[in-house]
Amino acid sequence: MDLLLLKTFLKVADVGNITKAASVLFVTQSAVSRRIKQLEESVGRPLLMRNGTSLVPTDAGYLLIDKGRKILALEQEFRLGLGIGKAKQKISFCSTPSLGIDRLPGVLTSFISDHAETVDMNCIFTMPEEALAGIDSGRFDLALVEHCDEIELKDRITHPLPDDEVVFISAPTLGITGDITTIDRLLGERLYLKNANGCAKRFIDKNLRGIGRACGEFSNAVYFDDFSFILREVLAGKGISFVSSALFSEGLLNGKLRAHRVSGFNHYRPRTLILGRQELSPHHKIFIDYLFAEFGLTRSVNRLCDERSSVVKLLSAGRPLPV
Repeated sequence: MDLLLLKTFLKVADVGNITKAASVLFVTQSAVSRRIKQLEESVGRPLLMRNGTSLVPTDAGYLLIDKGRKILALEQEFRLGLGIGKAKQKISFCSTPSLGIDRLPGVLTSFISDHAETVDMNCIFTMPEEALAGIDSGRFDLALVEHCDEIELKDRITHPLPDDEVVFISAPTLGITGDITTIDRLLGERLYLKNANGCAKRFIDKNLRGIGRACGEFSNAVYFDDFSFILREVLAGKGISFVSSALFSEGLLNGKLRAHRVSGFNHYRPRTLILGRQELSPHHKIFIDYLFAEFGLTRSVNRLCDERSSVVKLLSAGRPLPV
């Protein structure tokens, strides 16, 4: 039995959702679905069935959960017996959710594939405030955040990344024409967002306040923590969403979705890499290399780490950072 397929199945069974499992595993939803299908073909039985909005194990699935956990425990015991997995470098990393779903799967897949024998990677999706608190407490070594609204980065070790474009999206059947539209045209539609306290909600609130409007003026708002559900509803012409354009780039390119920008809105939110004050290991530097490559950055990681050391010395001495 392919252990990668087994581990994927156990994660889906644990969270009950393909999208959430893909986020945790840092792969695409289609990759998770493909692995489950391959495993079911190997076993010769359905392993999951839909119950409302969740996936639950079949009888064969429950049996595989029981036996599969024992298989993975034996694998771990074997690896430890060989001395594999001992004294690995730990990297604790966090990211805001949409940034993680959009840009990190390829980075993490490549990095973990290349360094699985020497690194234990702990990745968390969270909001900017928790990311900053985790950096300050030493819980996270690195954080990658989108600026939902104003966040305080003074006296922090940071490096800017390319901005993220956030747009309204709709299906052509809604009849919203043109790249530029008015907020009045959009307020009559149902608005789908992932989370009532998420980055997209906070970013749209900030923009609306800037033009004297409020989110409560939309026809109604639906919050659903599943991008695939939101995509299906928007494609069906049931409403609009306010999302990172990169997340739905395929639909925008093939014409199944339209992107809309509003005069007076700031559609670009900054992204920032934040470094902890702990000493960075060679593996941390390699991981930053992978991140920089994903964003098309060519800046020297060693130079960044040298600057980090200078900043840490200033902060440790109680001196402010130069402006």
